[in-house]
Amino acid sequence: MTASRRALLLLPALAACYVYAPLRWAAAEPPRGDWREERTAPRAPAPEEPPLPSRLDSAEPRARIVEVARRYLGQRFAGDCSAFVRRVMREAEVELGPLPSAHSMTESIHLATRPVRRPHSGDLVFFHDTYDRNRDGRLGDDWTHVALVEEVDGERVSILHRGGRGIVRLRMDLAHPHDDRDNDAVRVRAANDPPGTRYLTGELFAGYGAAVE
Repeated sequence: MTASRRALLLLPALAACYVYAPLRWAAAEPPRGDWREERTAPRAPAPEEPPLPSRLDSAEPRARIVEVARRYLGQRFAGDCSAFVRRVMREAEVELGPLPSAHSMTESIHLATRPVRRPHSGDLVFFHDTYDRNRDGRLGDDWTHVALVEEVDGERVSILHRGGRGIVRLRMDLAHPHDDRDNDAVRVRAANDPPGTRYLTGELFAGYGAAVE
């Protein structure tokens, strides 16, 4: 067989290798479209865990009142003292009940609470003459301020109240009501204060009230 004849017989085999080899390689490649979809497909959201019980929800009412009030310490508060007390009660989920009509909101809150001689944390504390409510230049303005009892240690009481600087803590010791080492000022001094004006918490104390049993 001549060389030229052998070359002619090999041409179909070479053509077959040229055509089928690329097809076999293409079949072995991963499907690009499926790969992109796998990478971009959103993952199923993880199952939500049940919420942990809130410490505030599980606390007894007086503890809730104190905890909520402490959250406001050092902050400004747009409303007055009675608005602060009502806000705390609402957030602590303690119902004050319908507030009767009175000369002041503080007195209304006083009438809506149960008077107590020995306070507990979360009770309310009321004061007289913390400012000249009727602006007559004289003393004798009753139920002018309300605050919350934070802690009690015998006759010493820690109070959370809304003052001119925002929500702050005051001390009160009814065993030594005129001692400014144990009682903080709850009335702001003014140049036109009448003689005999008192300023300390123990001096202006009016009573305690309980909104819960």
